[in-house]
Amino acid sequence: MIFSIYIINKAGGLVYNRDYSEGLSKLTSNEYLVLAGTFHGVHAITSKISPVPGSSGIEMLETDSFRIHCFQTLTGTKFLLVTDPQQPTIDHTMKKIYEIYSDYCVKNPFQNPEMPIRSEQFDVHLMKLVKSVGGLVILHSNAVAAAASTITAPTPTATTAAAVSNAASYLLGGSNTSTGSGALGGGSTTPSSHAGSPAIISSPAPVAGSNVSSAPPTLPNIASTGLGLGV
Repeated sequence: MIFSIYIINKAGGLVYNRDYSEGLSKLTSNEYLVLAGTFHGVHAITSKISPVPGSSGIEMLETDSFRIHCFQTLTGTKFLLVTDPQQPTIDHTMKKIYEIYSDYCVKNPFQNPEMPIRSEQFDVHLMKLVKSVGGLVILHSNAVAAAASTITAPTPTATTAAAVSNAASYLLGGSNTSTGSGALGGGSTTPSSHAGSPAIISSPAPVAGSNVSSAPPTLPNIASTGLGLGV
């Protein structure tokens, strides 16, 4: 079971932390920073006092209730994984975490390696990895947003299509099935014989008493009047 993941930059600053198990005591922001700085200092000291030349420092701290696994990259970035003492070998999981970090943080031109990580894709893929190795995962807001994006809109039914057709007919001047008159006046619509079919919309009739003629206007004969021709 994986409890938490921490990422510390080469200067000892905490750039990422996430808890994945329920029931953990929440630390303040300052306590998280102190934790990262303390481990960074202890890691540097142990690499100096080790009897083995070229030691990389602490790789695992074990207690009765948890283990802290450390993986340090060639650039000095440290990945801390807090797990259950009975958790099997974690080397493969550490490598997968580093691959996700490389894909969504190192290759991101807008992400500074020394600054806090703000990547939704990194959060989502890291959570998928944690789920695959087990643990009581807390569903964070980023994962909820990713799940919500997969929801599709329902397909309109025949009743919905008929309602839209009647509304369009009403606005364009046809008669509505409930009121019998259009919003723009004039014209008529003929409903179809079955529900769900669109109404047939005819062109609006001219308003009674108006001088508007359906025939096109007659232009004056310029040749006979001699306008502008010097005749």
